[in-house]
Amino acid sequence: MELKKYQQEVINDLILYLEEVDKTNHISKAFSNLWENKGFAIHNLENDYLQPYDNSITGVPRVTVKVPTAGGKTFIACNALKPIFNHFPAEKPKVVVWFVPSDTILKQTYKNLKNPSHPYRQKIDSHFGSTVEVYDKEALLFGQGFNPTEVKEQLSILVLSVQSFVETVRKGKPRAYRENENLAEFVNHFRDLKANLQDVDDTALIQVIAYLNPVIIIDESHNFEADLRIDMLKNINPSFVFDLTATPRNKSNIISFVDAHKLKKNNMVKLPVIVYNHQDTDEVINSAIQMQKTLEAKAKKQEQEGGKYIRPIVLFQAQPKAANDNITFEKIKENLIDIGIPEAHIRIKTANIDEIKNEELLSRDCEVRYIITVNALKEGWDCPFAYILASLANKSSSIDVEQILGRVLRLPYVSAHKDELLNYSYVFTSSNDFMNTLDKIVAGLNKSGFSAKDYRVKDAQINDQKIDDDKKPLLGGLFGEGKDNDDSNSDEPKTELKINPEKVKSIEDTPESKQRLEDILSVTRETGAAYEKEVEEFEQDDTQTPTELKDVVKTFPIKEAFKEQAKEVAIPTFHIKTTPNLLQVEQLEPLTKGLLLKGFDLNEEDTKIDLTRTASKMAAIDLVEGRENEFTPEFKHVENHVREQFSNYIATLTPDGQINQLSKQIAATIKKIDTISQPQLESYIHKILSPLSTEKIAEIRQHIVHYSSVIKGKINALAEDYAEDQFEKLLDKGTVVCEPYFNFRNRIQPKNTQKGITKNLYVEEGEMNSFEREVINEVANLDSVLYWHRNLERGKGLLLNGFINHYPDFIVKMKDGKTVLIETKGDHLDGSDSKQKIRLGSYWASKAGNDYRYFMVFKSDKLDGARTVGELLDILKEMK
Repeated sequence: MELKKYQQEVINDLILYLEEVDKTNHISKAFSNLWENKGFAIHNLENDYLQPYDNSITGVPRVTVKVPTAGGKTFIACNALKPIFNHFPAEKPKVVVWFVPSDTILKQTYKNLKNPSHPYRQKIDSHFGSTVEVYDKEALLFGQGFNPTEVKEQLSILVLSVQSFVETVRKGKPRAYRENENLAEFVNHFRDLKANLQDVDDTALIQVIAYLNPVIIIDESHNFEADLRIDMLKNINPSFVFDLTATPRNKSNIISFVDAHKLKKNNMVKLPVIVYNHQDTDEVINSAIQMQKTLEAKAKKQEQEGGKYIRPIVLFQAQPKAANDNITFEKIKENLIDIGIPEAHIRIKTANIDEIKNEELLSRDCEVRYIITVNALKEGWDCPFAYILASLANKSSSIDVEQILGRVLRLPYVSAHKDELLNYSYVFTSSNDFMNTLDKIVAGLNKSGFSAKDYRVKDAQINDQKIDDDKKPLLGGLFGEGKDNDDSNSDEPKTELKINPEKVKSIEDTPESKQRLEDILSVTRETGAAYEKEVEEFEQDDTQTPTELKDVVKTFPIKEAFKEQAKEVAIPTFHIKTTPNLLQVEQLEPLTKGLLLKGFDLNEEDTKIDLTRTASKMAAIDLVEGRENEFTPEFKHVENHVREQFSNYIATLTPDGQINQLSKQIAATIKKIDTISQPQLESYIHKILSPLSTEKIAEIRQHIVHYSSVIKGKINALAEDYAEDQFEKLLDKGTVVCEPYFNFRNRIQPKNTQKGITKNLYVEEGEMNSFEREVINEVANLDSVLYWHRNLERGKGLLLNGFINHYPDFIVKMKDGKTVLIETKGDHLDGSDSKQKIRLGSYWASKAGNDYRYFMVFKSDKLDGARTVGELLDILKEMK
């Protein structure tokens, strides 16, 4: 199973945050930079979702991703582990504490992660070489396969509930806080560490977990609330906390939003929710039965035409007089049987009765079509066949669908079905106060990470409600007339539910019943089509701004004067021809450095490298490693005793053994470089180390971080040279070509804007430094210039792709039709990066065609191939 595009975008956002942490060594700045690079200045926003970084767990990055129900949060978490650990020092134990909110989800998660055949486990195994072990609480407490040696060699996933670590008045301290001889070996291994918790034995499970400094995954974190206290998290001593939730808490550090439209586009959910209000409970039951039959008939027809098996299920939500009122549920079941539904088709699922416990609801052998419940079907119960939620609340009662609505949203088989009615979900109610009912439905959608935009209702029903509201006496509250009979907050016993089986049967074939069903189907088709159109429009939105942020972020359109000309722009970029085969003809795909590095073999490259270590370099590294404050990520810091242990261990090996271990350690410290495999990396490092003296090996052993950096620099230089050489060869062969690709977005969203310069393409352009502003101001005032645009970076602007990735500063359209790319450089910015950009820009201009030019501009001193500002202006003024 592979990630959906929107799921990959979440992982990309996580990687971007981790990269910012690497750059800044500051978890709060990294968070701000992440959003500023996307065009959001979070310190200037007034928004409930996006706020300045909350550093409640000092020195520990804690970030959240907002993913609606059915968005695949657990699979996203599985894919998040590798990038997180990739940014950790190699010596850190790979330990994950995976918190879940309920026993039901705990059992599911443990079972799935433990099963080598499950897609979750398969993905994790593929990332960690199958050296993975999954533990539950009992296995941990008894030390079953859980010891320092195993933990050091593998990824260890500890699937736990928060309740295991929460002290209560009734039960006292949990077993995780008690002395445990099964875990005594960890104490000896970590003897140099102080106990993390006072008054807790060193052998207690929570103490051992704290020693291991784990990554924490919090699945469905919105369900933890009070249990998930900051002090409890601090007790576990996390290195990184990754929250996944449909409804983030206050002060969540959200790094990624998944919009409901993306789930719909990827066929994850049955949206929109079609809501229909009825006159009474009997009508609700009748419509639910008729709709179930209609959907099942369409499902059978679809299966006959090659579709997959679906047996639509109705959830009847009862409203008993008391929590243990089993009589109500049994009576509803009897009523449904009297109406003509076979008993085998009906099950009850409440807190006290669980008739679906042993049912395989997705199996062909299962006959269940109706489930009677209250709110027992919460998170952890998933059945994509559940299509209809029918509230049996009395007409005067307030419905409570908030907890259960999410259970009918998951789409079977994660694929669009041929019959459109099988792609939506349905809520049937009977309520005097329909507007309040809709509010409850919105609350249910919100709880699942969706919004009021994700349900549809017949307009006439809303209008009828408004008319009824207008007829209520204005002074009714004073004298009792027109008083709302909502008893949801009353201490009075709830009215007994009354179902009339004979009436339900009698209205089944009436014109009114048939018209009502046709009404529901009509609303579904009309509003469903409109919703599908909205999804397409969202996909075409250039900014892709999360729905939660659209009201607080400014975007800027293209000026009316330039709209028509800008529509015609398609600036060429580099593409590579794919190799044709029996199944696929030759195609073009955007060129990447990774594609250029195909065939790159480190073992064939030279190993000449300067490993001289100067005092100044040593001091610089010590300075960087010694910085610590409350925003410095603690996972960057490796305890001295851990390094000493490793160094002492290597010293006991033979010379060849030392080189083998050092090669692995340096490769792990370097981590991944482009497309170079880990074995190839280790082999190359081995070749570098083999000729060195015993004294030099000892020095490298003591200063692995420095020498890893030196070797990484050498490998990067070799890869860059190879990529550029391949680029030139493929250009000459015609395998790499320049084809029209980049179009201007309809709107842009720069983090800060620049005003006061004429002929800007967008209403406002992105910010720039003083030299950039000076250059473009001079250019814009030339008569030959039609318009200009401040190119955006990070995937939002024009990328010159090749052996490097290069976003030129400006795109200028000339009146003679030429497109000019300008890169500005202050005189101090004249390093090898600038030389590479000039070479790539020259290649691009020569291949893009006669209507394209590239210039790098310096103030005065310049590199070969670059221009001064004066020279640039002289060239451009002639392009009229």
